[in-house]
Amino acid sequence: MFAQLRFKLIVWFGRFHGLVLRKSGGRLMYRLIGLNMLLLSTKGRRTGRYRDNPLLYVEHNGNYYSAASFGGNDNHPSWFLNLSLNPEVTILVNRKHLSAIAHVTSEPERTQAWDSLVKCHPGFKNYKKRTTRIIPVVRFDPE
Repeated sequence: MFAQLRFKLIVWFGRFHGLVLRKSGGRLMYRLIGLNMLLLSTKGRRTGRYRDNPLLYVEHNGNYYSAASFGGNDNHPSWFLNLSLNPEVTILVNRKHLSAIAHVTSEPERTQAWDSLVKCHPGFKNYKKRTTRIIPVVRFDPE
């Protein structure tokens, strides 16, 4: 029961947050409780329509890293499934729209990026405890 409520709240807040980011061109809610946020646009794997998702990120060497944590849900988030089929994405970061290619990281890059994300947002540790899946970390390489 609680997990379903948490899932619904994550989805609802994500939609609201994404709307604010998109409508403001990244001027509002680009930081959330002190954390850097980007807006990811992926092409829907079933509908072909573009979907926006706000994601916490860390930047390293001009690339952006985000975790497909989904709040520790046992399923991957839709945006992750979408980019697995079509890695050409758009991100809104630092008030700039950038075309990027998404790459699901592998070891040791994944662990290094995960550790940076946990350092930035310790809540990721709790997400990891809630699920048996390995939470993927995605690198966005701007073109």
